[in-house]
Amino acid sequence: MELLLAKALWAQGVRYRKNDKAIFGCPDLTIRKHKLAIFVDSEFFHGKDWDREKYRIKTNREFWWKKIETNQKRDQTVNEFLVNNGWKVLRFWSRDVHKKLNLCIYKINAVINEQNMVKYSEIRKKLNININKPELNELAHLTHFLQSYQNGSSSFFEKEALRYLHAVQFNADPLDEPYFQARLPIEWDIPFPPVEHPKFTFIDLFAGIGGFRLAFQELGGKCVFSSEYNYFAQKTYEANFGEVPFGDITKIDEKEIPDHDILIAGFPCQPFSIAGVTKKNALGRNHGFKDETQGTLFFDIARIIEEKKPKTFFLENVKNLVSHDSGRTFMVISNTLKELNYTIYPKVLDGKHFVPQHRERIVIIGFSNDFFKGKEKFEFPDMPIADHRIVDILEKKADPKYTLSDNLWEYLIRYAEKHKAKGNGFGYGMTDLNGISRTLSARYYKDGAEILIPQKNKNPRRLTPRECARLQGYPDTFVIPVSDNQAYRQFGNSVVVPLMKYVGRQLVSELLRHDKQYSPIRHTDSPRV
Repeated sequence: MELLLAKALWAQGVRYRKNDKAIFGCPDLTIRKHKLAIFVDSEFFHGKDWDREKYRIKTNREFWWKKIETNQKRDQTVNEFLVNNGWKVLRFWSRDVHKKLNLCIYKINAVINEQNMVKYSEIRKKLNININKPELNELAHLTHFLQSYQNGSSSFFEKEALRYLHAVQFNADPLDEPYFQARLPIEWDIPFPPVEHPKFTFIDLFAGIGGFRLAFQELGGKCVFSSEYNYFAQKTYEANFGEVPFGDITKIDEKEIPDHDILIAGFPCQPFSIAGVTKKNALGRNHGFKDETQGTLFFDIARIIEEKKPKTFFLENVKNLVSHDSGRTFMVISNTLKELNYTIYPKVLDGKHFVPQHRERIVIIGFSNDFFKGKEKFEFPDMPIADHRIVDILEKKADPKYTLSDNLWEYLIRYAEKHKAKGNGFGYGMTDLNGISRTLSARYYKDGAEILIPQKNKNPRRLTPRECARLQGYPDTFVIPVSDNQAYRQFGNSVVVPLMKYVGRQLVSELLRHDKQYSPIRHTDSPRV
């Protein structure tokens, strides 16, 4: 079988030596330039699944056991010697070379390319990927191109990306290569790099700071397109995912969006939130679908669904969407999605089952009738026990700047007393440290009134930005590159990440059950690379 592997490598232009006796262990194939030793082992003579298979030997058991176990010890000795001397060692079973040749070649190329990798931080610096610049659309094309060059979506972004690269070359020092080695593997030295072997693809609309992306990447998905209007959110998104989202979705041609399996959108909350409706009524402004600046953004989702026909979608909005405008808003949304030939599954869910925060949101899951033929078996999973406490997400020592000033604290007390006298519940929220908080909102930056943390012999304090991140289920590795005020807005507008992942797992499971083109790569069951 080593001959089959050798021919495949030679056809790709990889040069090697066969049975190089100068290398300890005499590897079947040696690529000296990259200090890579490759062995192709017989399942029988080298004992694949030995703990089980050895009992299948019926004749000369003692002889064969001794011989095969001696081979295994020699393999281990060879591996250790080569690795200790700076070599990479790959061992393949003969059957894998025969049946999974492409996977074997991929693993060899991965080792070779590892030495040629370009760090994203290097590319960011060299190509001046800076969210403070006005060329955000060009940067969106560039970063989408860099993330997509191996998955078939690069053609959607290549033209504009290369135009930007040539412009950078003209105005800056010449690059080592025209595409800055964009065709080589990139070492994504960012908190949340793209998935190498995706099980499905998705797009991230109204992406915010990437809560949905974080959840669906952890489920094995590859994001092929992102869009977010807010400049500061774009900055946070790029710092964590290495991709600049495209801007205003209303100006994006749906035909220029790559094909995808799942469309994800947490479309803007303001037109449908209780606070937002009250404020707009007070100002005499229209709201919901009559608000041209935001309400009709749902129809941008609809036009993209109509054009790209994703197999599924995952939409999220505030709980009040269901009752808004006496139910008419939700009825229009539901009817629109059904007209697009999707079966929908809506449900209001509470983030308190995953984080110490009462946060109710409506989730709308959709399945394409063209693809699933009505045979999907989707059910929302039962929620885990809600036993989270706010004290568990607090930092050990918060900066004194988060403590409320005397003036602000006295104002909040007077404000609460005034509304209490009127018989309504408006006012600050002093949090029980062993309980859960109220809903974190985008207005938290103003005074922090809805979630206050009591302090002994001090005025209460507001949450820190890191605590707000934890309250939404973001890991501490999530980078916060913006000011406190912007961070409060961003986390207040975000989603409860573990809740989205929990429901998303059900959706993805159903997608993969029906989608034959995706079969997760099965690696060999031996401790081999």
